[in-house]
Amino acid sequence: MLKVLLVDDEPYMLEGLRVMIDWKSYGFNICGEASNGEDALEIIKMSDPDLIITDIRMPRMDGLELIRTACEKLRSTAKFVILSGYDDFNYAKQAMMYKIKNYLLKPLDDDELRDVVSKLSAEIMLERRKAENINKQLTFIANQCLQRLINGENKPTLIERTKMLLNLKERYEYRCVMLYIDSLNGLARKTGKMDTEIKRNKVIELLQAELGIEYQYNIFEDKEERICLIICEDMPFYHQLEAFLTRLQLKLRNMTGACVSLAYSAPAKEIAVLSEMYRQALFALDFKFYMGDNSIIGYTEVQNEKLCYQVYNPDFSDLLHHIRINGSESLKEEVQSIFNCFCDAKSAPEIIVAYLNNFLLELVRVIHEFDGVSKDTLQMVLEFDNFSGYPSLDSLSEAFLERCIYAANYIDNLKKSDSQYVIYEIKNYINGHYHQDIKLKKVAAMFYMNPVYLGQLFKKATGMQFNDYLNYVRIEEAKKLLRQTNMKVVEISKVVGYKDPKYFVQKFKATTNTSPSSFKSCN
Repeated sequence: MLKVLLVDDEPYMLEGLRVMIDWKSYGFNICGEASNGEDALEIIKMSDPDLIITDIRMPRMDGLELIRTACEKLRSTAKFVILSGYDDFNYAKQAMMYKIKNYLLKPLDDDELRDVVSKLSAEIMLERRKAENINKQLTFIANQCLQRLINGENKPTLIERTKMLLNLKERYEYRCVMLYIDSLNGLARKTGKMDTEIKRNKVIELLQAELGIEYQYNIFEDKEERICLIICEDMPFYHQLEAFLTRLQLKLRNMTGACVSLAYSAPAKEIAVLSEMYRQALFALDFKFYMGDNSIIGYTEVQNEKLCYQVYNPDFSDLLHHIRINGSESLKEEVQSIFNCFCDAKSAPEIIVAYLNNFLLELVRVIHEFDGVSKDTLQMVLEFDNFSGYPSLDSLSEAFLERCIYAANYIDNLKKSDSQYVIYEIKNYINGHYHQDIKLKKVAAMFYMNPVYLGQLFKKATGMQFNDYLNYVRIEEAKKLLRQTNMKVVEISKVVGYKDPKYFVQKFKATTNTSPSSFKSCN
């Protein structure tokens, strides 16, 4: 909504202006009322109205002085409408010096006021859109210049253009700050991309509001969509910056619920070295993985550190043994021991993720020994793929432990399950579906079991091979039909699940030592 300020020393005129038209229908909220120019100036300072309707003749400060002071001293961009009587026309002409194109004669006419307000509302909105478009274009050009500087281009013309677009002064000292929203990855997994974008935009909006109070700055996103800040100050500001970032961090959490980490470069006296500042901030941000969420990391703190990209083989054998044999007991200590090794070596996050993915393959192989790859196992594999998005070693360790406990409990439940009950369910299934095309592999998949393991389990529990039991059930049903119905052998063959009548006769003879026809004639 736009804001309108009403100024007149006559109470009945203010009342009339307030109720004469429906301001909201024209896109305005009344942000204040004043009876003289001095009070009006205070409201202008506080509310920055878009439209000011003012009388000319008022005590203490008249309308012309109000317009002059607001335009020249307060740099107000508000549109003015002046109210005047016939005797005030000379004053109105003076107001034209300030490009006041609208004046209304008293007594006010409702339709005339509506017409003026309607036109000004449209004019203000059009100017806003134009200004927004210009600002977007300038911001885009400035960000393109910054990207080129980040990529190492340092032509004098590019440097000068960047300074001009950002209004940078020679005495400035610069820092590059990288902002990482720690809670964003978890939010994306839980609520989706749209909620993630909403949270991100809220953070950027608050960031702009807070930075504008204390620093000259520019916010842009790099190719990886990381939020980057170029902060400028006209004096050394190391301690001021760190204190400011701490306050900013707290306010972002309180206002948006976002936990953020910040990494910043060493100071530089020339924007031309932005590429190096950017590299330093990124380097510092890498250590956030070990320092944890809600960190503030300066390049000078970690410049002598380095992440390890060397490949070595952490020992996962004990962990795998515990998952296979001991269930979820002692898993926390085993996982902590492995991650302590990662921490001591300062292993790069991508190296750690690679190790964990390799371990996952081993884990799937172990589960396959018991159960085959079930739907639950495949879901666990898919969840492991998200490890690359975890923002800290602690959060990665927690997620990894959670998956290990899940796998251990899953295997433990398989081992503890009553195999006789499983076989009972499978026999029930065969008894009810013998007329269908039943295969061991299909039944194993239905019960999330390995076909070979199921075949062995079935033989152990029943003393029969799976296919022998299936044939037994079919032949027993065929006997009933031969005794109780006048169905032909060909018909019975199909009803009990044999597509080939000759094969049915063969199986019937093998089981009963007689043919179906002989069996029927004897029974």
